[in-house]
Formats: sequence, structure tokens, C-alpha cells
Amino acid sequence: MAKTSRAQAAARGTKLDADREVTAVAKAAEPRSERRARPQSKYERRTGKIFTTVQAVLVVVPVAMIGYVWLAGGGTMDGLREAMAQNPTLTVSFISAMCQPLIAWLLKFVREHYLAGDGGYAAANLIGLICGELMLQNAVGVVGCALVLWRIWRRVNGELTAWKAERRLGGMLADLSGALVVCALGALCAFATWRISMA
Repeated sequence: MAKTSRAQAAARGTKLDADREVTAVAKAAEPRSERRARPQSKYERRTGKIFTTVQAVLVVVPVAMIGYVWLAGGGTMDGLREAMAQNPTLTVSFISAMCQPLIAWLLKFVREHYLAGDGGYAAANLIGLICGELMLQNAVGVVGCALVLWRIWRRVNGELTAWKAERRLGGMLADLSGALVVCALGALCAFATWRISMA
């Protein structure tokens, strides 16, 4: 059996590659308006379920926190106020928990951009949300956002770099506005926790 030349192998590869999807790097180089939505493969459907699960858990966090603070206050409004006044750390945790529905809402936009083919926006916002969750000291949020980022990371190869080059500083700040709000709230909570621990 004769060996195939490189030219023959390349030609054969070209025929096989005719129906192949555009690579992530090439897709990332396209302007936003021309990017194609990600095909709804089994992988993407499972990714969607992970997004939904993380969002649902984040919405439940403040409900659980309200129940905990309510019980700590003896099940009355006066007891609730007294418990929060006596324990400033509890108050900071309560504020942190109240931020979680906002993060769940921001994940909705992250998911929409990711499905539309704008992986750079999705990855950058998830990184920002993880930073915000770290400052809010919410382990559930950190793990949830990190799981989503890990899930989409292989699919957005090269898109983060293209997003930075395309959007520049002003566009990046606009795209990250929600995550920056979360980081600002997280910084306030982290500062309050630091002051409480120093007192």
C-alpha cells in the first residue's frame, strides 16, 4: 500500500471538513452582529440546566437567610430587629444574601449572550461575578458561578481575547456594569466584616 503524500492528506481533510462548524477563534473574530447562535447540542442543553439550577439556588439563598434570621429573633419582628442589632455579622450576612437574586438575574443575561455566540461577554461577567461573590463571602454563589464558567470555558476559547480587543475599555465597562455593581456591594460587605472583626 503506497504512502499518501501530504497534499493528498490535506485534500482529503478539506473534503471531510466541508460541513464542519466555524471554530471558536474564527467566530470570536466576527463582529457581534454577525455571530451565530450556538447550536443546541446535548452539551448545550445540559449547560442550560446548570445555569437554571444555579439561578434557582441563588434565589433560594435569601429566603433561607430570612428564615434563619427570623428564627434567631424568636419569630417576631422585634426579636428580628434585636438579633440584627446585637449581631452586626448577621446583618452583613443578611445583606449578602439579599444580593443573590441580583446575581441570578445577571446570570440570565450571561446565558443569553453565551447562547448568542458572545462568549467573551459571558466569561468576563462570570469572572466578575465570582470576584463579587468572594467579597460577599457567599460560598454557594462562588461555587455556582465557577461551575458555570468551567462548563462554558472550552466553548469560548479565544472569544474573551476578541471581546477585549473589540469592546475596548468603555465597552468592557458597559458590558461588566452589573458585575461591577456586585463587586462594589461585595467590597462594602467585606469592609464591614473587616471593621467588625477589628472591633
